[in-house]
Amino acid sequence: MHRYKSKLVKMKENEYSIFDIIIILDVIVLMIIGLLTLRSVVLGTSQESRFLKQLIWDLVSIVVMFYIIFEKETRIQKYLKYIYGASVVLLILVLFIGKSVYGAKRWIDIGVFDLQPSEIFKFSIILLMAYIFSKYQKEKAFLLSMLAVSPAVLIFLEPDLGMTILMLFIWFTMLLSSDVDKKYIFAIIGAGLLIAPLAFFFLLKDYQRARILAIFNPQEHFQYGAYNTIMSKTVIANGGVTGTGYGLGTGTNMHIVPMQYTDFIFSAYAEQFGLIGSIILLVLYGTIIFAGLSYIGRYKDRFWEFVAIGVCAVFSFHVFENVGMNLGMLPVTGIPLPFVSYGGTSTVIFAAIAGLLIKARAISKRAKQVII
Repeated sequence: MHRYKSKLVKMKENEYSIFDIIIILDVIVLMIIGLLTLRSVVLGTSQESRFLKQLIWDLVSIVVMFYIIFEKETRIQKYLKYIYGASVVLLILVLFIGKSVYGAKRWIDIGVFDLQPSEIFKFSIILLMAYIFSKYQKEKAFLLSMLAVSPAVLIFLEPDLGMTILMLFIWFTMLLSSDVDKKYIFAIIGAGLLIAPLAFFFLLKDYQRARILAIFNPQEHFQYGAYNTIMSKTVIANGGVTGTGYGLGTGTNMHIVPMQYTDFIFSAYAEQFGLIGSIILLVLYGTIIFAGLSYIGRYKDRFWEFVAIGVCAVFSFHVFENVGMNLGMLPVTGIPLPFVSYGGTSTVIFAAIAGLLIKARAISKRAKQVII
């Protein structure tokens, strides 16, 4: 009589699907689009070196993305509090030793590059909120989440209104998905409606108010609040349906849009690739968001489900706000277009966040069992 010895072998915690590979390729394609568009913007200008810098950042970002994907789940959850604590310390430091650019202190010059602490805080707040809402219930989760997002005040003081709103958006989106009593959510909405007018008149700076008012009356605020968006809209309109062709954008080549390599890079892309190219770009972003939301209910646990919700909130906000301000439909807030706008810290963090989404999906698939 033959005797068989069975043994369950623990497999690696990640199990990937074709769709996970598509997300990785999606990110790389967006980076390539960003590099090509950036080159068309800076070619022949004093900013030409930014192309090589961004290429280096993209390569670093790809490494970071794969590091997050292959990192152990236990280590991510173990160190999330330390990442959060470090990001808060950096937010405090930037107010004192930060590099001043156009009157704002958002970066710390560490020699080889400028570090943007708010980007690190964005990454950490997703993880910490996921931890809070998956571990604690109702009132306790609500109070702890409010404490966790409160350092966003430091970002507002830089000042950086766009990133401040983003942090609140991440928090509120994850709060809506939690089991926190909805009366607290209604209370927040009510308080927000009451505070908004006071904040507009007493908390915002003159240029911030001008950018908001410019949406309704761009001509009146042309020189201060609406110039960028008016020029951006002009360049986008020049692209039409099919675009002018790569490197042939008249407005882009004339450099009529300020900060076109960062906040307004969508205008350069839309001029050269038109409406069709713009739709393709939005589909690429939509694929990432769909990958996160379509898996709701199938994640390994509530922690990873909240991580996915936070990631989707980040990409949704960035794309909606950046494209909206390029079209003159939303205020100019300095929110970059993921993987396309020039930026070091932001690109690395976007890649890390994308890595979290792929990790969340890969770790949630049914583990294989091997019989020996």
